[in-house]
Amino acid sequence: MEDPIGFEKMSGISSDERHLSCSSDNSTNSEGTLFPPARFRIGSVQFLNAVPLTWNLREIAASMNTEIDFSLDVPARLAEELVRGKLDAALIPLVEAIRHPELHHVSDVCISSDGNVGSIEFASLSPIEEVRRVGLDPASRTSNALIQICFSEYFKNTECEFVPFSVGAAMGLTGDETEKIDFSQPGMTEKLAEVCRENQLDGVLLIGDKALSLPHQIKYFSCVYDLGQVWTQWTGLPFVYASWFTASNTAEDWNRLSLIFNESRRASQVGMDILTINESLRRKMEIRRCHDYLTRQVRYRLGGRERRGAEVFCKMTQKYGLVPLGASIEFEANRKRRNAMDASE
Repeated sequence: MEDPIGFEKMSGISSDERHLSCSSDNSTNSEGTLFPPARFRIGSVQFLNAVPLTWNLREIAASMNTEIDFSLDVPARLAEELVRGKLDAALIPLVEAIRHPELHHVSDVCISSDGNVGSIEFASLSPIEEVRRVGLDPASRTSNALIQICFSEYFKNTECEFVPFSVGAAMGLTGDETEKIDFSQPGMTEKLAEVCRENQLDGVLLIGDKALSLPHQIKYFSCVYDLGQVWTQWTGLPFVYASWFTASNTAEDWNRLSLIFNESRRASQVGMDILTINESLRRKMEIRRCHDYLTRQVRYRLGGRERRGAEVFCKMTQKYGLVPLGASIEFEANRKRRNAMDASE
């Protein structure tokens, strides 16, 4: 099959691989026995960066004798629904996992960056040392915690006040429209600057797809900072924004969910060109920009460096009183290592 757009060259994936389906038999657990029938309520975010984590999720779950009730919401509400028992598993902000030690981490999947990410942007009307009031996006608590840490530790600005601020509502939008703002359109960044001034803000935090549309050279703002890049410049480590957690207390559920989420991520890597075309058309985004974001700027594997970055973030959130003292996360890899050590004693 021809590759007119050039994805084979861009991704290193052959046309034969791109059209593979998830036909492998995943119906057995790690002990080789059949999974009993199960049903899970799973929630994820509506942002572009989460799409590869739910690629063919229902089909992969079905191959493991599992039915999925799937829903989308903003990150903060997903955490609330998971804690309240309205969801069985969800892709939640890291800071919420730190605040809720009763939740259990599953899979080696995450949303992270190791440098510039493009979807966590701080747009400032003033030079950074003069910023005194910043509007935070109520939809993402991890990003809100990140910017507060960066202001104190990286920018050395400890005089700033952080207040909740819905950009969409301030611009007169409601419902889903608030997450579909396209700042690349004429007049939109000027309007953003206007609503910031009207609300006595020196700058605003933007996340998700609307942050992706924000130009970095804007005459209405003094500067725009990519917080993924700021974090990595300061710590030398990746930043983990979100990962999969469950409220279940059974190891059988942990293992099954881990397999489902890991396989879904792997399936998306094989089908990334199709996924990219679909999402760029749906979101009215340039195809190569979409592909570059999903394959170069966002990282989906939770490895050792990502875990170390998350541990630094956990310590910083405690330092600034954003989570209770002594809070921590036990990632799946750490839990398996601890269990193996206990078994060997």
